[in-house]
Amino acid sequence: MRKSKTVWSRTIGDATRLSASIPAVIALRMAKLAKGGVAAKRESRRMVSEKIKAAFDANADAAKNVLSGRTYRVPGRILALYQKRVRNNLRRLSKKG
Repeated sequence: MRKSKTVWSRTIGDATRLSASIPAVIALRMAKLAKGGVAAKRESRRMVSEKIKAAFDANADAAKNVLSGRTYRVPGRILALYQKRVRNNLRRLSKKG
């Protein structure tokens, strides 16, 4: 019981941190798209391809863990995957220039 509680406590914390970062990425992307031009086109294409790749990677990792009997790892690993990608986008979109 103790391990399960720890895993879920960590998962809730990770989800909370992720939910705090997402609006910033959305705002930065919307600002970039609103400017228009080549950079906006490139960003919109990148946004779609990143979302497809993230969903594919999350599903593949979840399937691997389910098939190996480690279902308890799925939520945390998916959150970690998305957090890494959101953090990378936040860093990239926050750069000046």
